[in-house]
Order: sequence, then structure tokens, then C-alpha cells
Amino acid sequence: MCSHYLVDPVACTPASGWEKGQVENQVGLVRERFFTPRLRFKNLDELNAWLLDKCIAYAKAHRHPELVDQTIWEVFEAERPKLVPYAGRFDGFHAVTASVSKTCLVRFDNNKYSRAFPRPSPTAPAPITNERRDTVPMTLLPLSDH
Repeated sequence: MCSHYLVDPVACTPASGWEKGQVENQVGLVRERFFTPRLRFKNLDELNAWLLDKCIAYAKAHRHPELVDQTIWEVFEAERPKLVPYAGRFDGFHAVTASVSKTCLVRFDNNKYSRAFPRPSPTAPAPITNERRDTVPMTLLPLSDH
């Protein structure tokens, strides 16, 4: 996903718990600025349009923290031509064929998952999505419980 959107993930420094607090403080600040009082919208498109208007209004009204002679909006407009264009929605689906043992164990990514197959098969389709990371869904049949 990082290569799709051309971003580098930056983790907090180990043993520096104060960094996490700074991020949570910023999230709380944005929540307080834009969502107090609690707002209601008919659909997601209406919410996104409202958020876009509020973000642009905020950017036009406030000075940039480092370039104090310009607003946030002016700095953004100057940087806009240099930004990477939006590459579209990330499709996290990846289908692979995984091998199945005689005892219905599916091997995928150095892990073994037990499956109940209606008939023995040497391979099974294994769609991997970014929606479910806790188990590997092999087909529409559920994984066995242990």
C-alpha cells in the first residue's frame, strides 16, 4: 500500500512514549475543531463535502507554522504542481493458489490452516484482502475452529 500511494511509513522512536501522545493530541484537536458539536449527515458524500469546505476555510484563515508570512492555503497552492497525482483506490485483493495436504491443511505464507473441503483437492484458491488480516479466507467455506 505504501508503494501504491508513494509514502514512507514512519514509526515512533522505540521507548519514546511521548510521541504517541503528541499524535493523539493532534487527533483530539482536529476532532474538537471540526466535530464539536456532534454533526449529522445524510450520507458519506455530504460529510466529505462539508469536511473539504471546512479544511479549505481553515487553511485560508490560518498562517503556516514555518512560513509565517503565508497562509497554509498559499503554501499548499505553491506546492500543488509538485504533488504526485492520485493513483486511484488501493485494491488490496491478491489471489494465490495454495497447496492442500491430504489432511486438508492449507499452506500459505509459512502458516498452515485447516480447512473442511467437500472433496480432496491438491490446490485451493486463496484470496487475500486487506479487509481481513486475522485469518486467511481460502474460499467461501469457513476455516475450521480449534
